[in-house]
Amino acid sequence: MNRLLLIVLILFYPSGILLAQYFYRIEADISIKTKAGNFSQLTMGRVFYDINIKKLVYNITFPEKEVWVVKDSVVSTYVGGKLVKKTTTVALVQSTVFHLALEGRLSDYGLSKSLYKITKVEKDGDMVITTYSPPPQMKGFGDIVISTKNKSLYGVVFFSADKKILSKQIVKSYTTVSGLKFPAEIIQIYYKEGKENYQVMTFKNIKVNNQQNESFYRYPDVR
Repeated sequence: MNRLLLIVLILFYPSGILLAQYFYRIEADISIKTKAGNFSQLTMGRVFYDINIKKLVYNITFPEKEVWVVKDSVVSTYVGGKLVKKTTTVALVQSTVFHLALEGRLSDYGLSKSLYKITKVEKDGDMVITTYSPPPQMKGFGDIVISTKNKSLYGVVFFSADKKILSKQIVKSYTTVSGLKFPAEIIQIYYKEGKENYQVMTFKNIKVNNQQNESFYRYPDVR
């Protein structure tokens, strides 16, 4: 299975108010169930992210023990503490659910601070649906449609420039830990060769601003 794909697809301030809590670290047990055609796989481990270090670390325990480190646009894979592979990705850690949740920008997927502009807003029952469109200079990029419920992100749909659906994300449920609201389950649907492929990601045992596990937050610099 393309492990890089697993990372890339885990795709997800207000001005601070006086005495507002500052969230800078999050860690959680993560499970990723993938189904693509006849292929299916379960990946399990624990993920660590510090907003100041901007390094996303996956300590994978199943099906194989390895550590994935995402920094800038580079994904490094370590086995037994040794670097075995480096790949590049277009997805930066600043666009992940971990970074956006810590910054309080998950509800609009961080798009309000991007080059995308709101071009349409609709209401459907208890859902608000907002269409963000790229500027003319971003040729090759399509719209992104965000749906929210009770001011929380519910769904994201990515379109190609020719208005074909590339992928969808649905936040099925949330949990609140130490005042931070974070997705408990995310369903990712992506399309390849006209077929739907699925990933279901669940997060449990979430800790916020944990001072322990420094070796993982700074991996491989601290062990």
